This record gives sequence, structure tokens and C-alpha cells, in this order.
Amino acid sequence: MIPEPVLHELRYIELYTAKRIRNVRIGAYTSPQRGPGFDFDEHLPYRRGEDVRRIDWNVTARMNAPYVRHTHAEREMNAVIAIDVSRSMELGAAGRSKKELMMLITASLLFSAIGDQINVGLVAFADRVIESFPPRRTKAAAWAVLERMWQLAPSGRGTALAPAIRHLLATLKRMSVVFLVSDFMSDEDVFAGQELSMLAAKHDVIAVVPQEPTELALPAAGGYVRLRDLESGRQVAVSLTPRTARAYAAEMRARREALMRAFYRVPMDHVFVPTDGSPVEPLLSLFARRSAT
Repeated sequence: MIPEPVLHELRYIELYTAKRIRNVRIGAYTSPQRGPGFDFDEHLPYRRGEDVRRIDWNVTARMNAPYVRHTHAEREMNAVIAIDVSRSMELGAAGRSKKELMMLITASLLFSAIGDQINVGLVAFADRVIESFPPRRTKAAAWAVLERMWQLAPSGRGTALAPAIRHLLATLKRMSVVFLVSDFMSDEDVFAGQELSMLAAKHDVIAVVPQEPTELALPAAGGYVRLRDLESGRQVAVSLTPRTARAYAAEMRARREALMRAFYRVPMDHVFVPTDGSPVEPLLSLFARRSAT
């Protein structure tokens, strides 16, 4: 059962997103993918093999050459939230854990999609795909999914995004908005292969990265701190000297920047959501930026 403090926040998010969704919506932005639809993108010269039915005859008459009207893909689409439920989500040095934040992020996306009349499905993964829920559009289904998400206890020790990506490639038959909710901490290099790029080419993929403050800086204190890898169980004692703190912060900053560069190369949108801040506002800011482009 979802703990009462988390349940209270989930209920608040349900009400808050219902209020904010009137102004900032998941489906309100123009999809970056081209395809059949009604939203105009641009006119381009006709190329051999293109559908002649897409020729804009008014522009063709003005330019004295055939031009094709390109549109953005239809915005009425399904959304799928792929959620990392591996052991690393249990991290939480202060305040809420990544798992609790993951629940709040999932709730924000679920209730936003429902308010925007979008069918939304979920995929839960750790070192493999654990559960998959088909797209639905009811609040009752959303709450049932949230309850199930909280109960999931992965048996594996690691995190692997590739199985989830392959699952999405195999099961998504129509263009969808795909939210990958993960810290992307894995022994695999998911950006080195082609599967994530293939998914982003077929669908609108957005990375949502939960981030704990200790992943950016060590505690401001003296002495030592004992750190334990939640997935491997390995422990290490770290001296909290100014030099160690600087080196740790530099390493974490470099990792975050490398992750951002990898997202840009795919390409895919991304947003970092801190565990000690609002789980809703970073997502709404992302939707607002996309609607302005």
C-alpha cells in the first residue's frame, strides 16, 4: 500500500495538474515528427516519388514549380511512461527518495495525459521489463497503476534500459510520446547502440531524470561518510575533505553534462527533476518550452 505521506502528495498532484493542464498541456505542443496531420510545417520542392496529392497548387502556381505542403504528425497520440524501478531508485539521503519522486513524476504525467484526453500506458523495468500496462484514459486505471508501481520489488540487482527500449520498439504500433523515467545509471551504454535512436526516430521520446542532491555534491561536513551502491551492495568510505568534495562535484557535473550531450545526439528532449523540489513544475516548464517551438 502507498504510504500516507506519498498518497497525500499524489492527491495534491491530481488536483494541481487538473488546474494547470488548462494552460500547459502534454498534447498542446507541435510534434517534432513529420507525418499525416493538419498542423502546417513548411513548403518544400516536390521530389520524385512523393505523394502528388500533397502538392500545394496555390504555391506551385506562384513559384512556377511544384511544391509540397508538409505537416506535423497528428497530435492526438498515445503516451507511454517507461519507469525505472531498479534498486537505485531507493536512494534518498534527505527528504523523499527517488522511488517516491518517480511515483510523483508518474502521477504528474498520468493525470496530465488524462486531463489532455490522451491514452497513457506504462512500462516498468529494472534489468528487464517487469510489467506493461496498455494505454488507458481513466482516473481509476491511473490509481490502480500507481498502486501497482509502488508494490513492485525488482529481483535483479542492475539497471538495463535496452530491454525496455526493445519492448517499446516491438509493441508501439502508432506514434507515441514516450517518457523514459530513469537516472540512466547502468553498466550498459544505451547511447552506443542504435535502438534508442530508432525509438526516437519513430516516436517522440523524452528523458525524465530524477536527481538526488547527493548525486551532485557531498554533504558539507567533516570526517567520513560511508556510501553504498544500492544495486551491487559495494560500500566505500569517503573522506569529506574540501579536495574530495571538489573532485566529487566535478565528476558528477561531468557525468550530467555527458548525459545531456548524449540526449542531444539521439536526439531527444530531457528534463532533470530534483528529489528536493517540485516534481510537477520542471515537467510543466518542459511542455511550455516545447509548445513555444
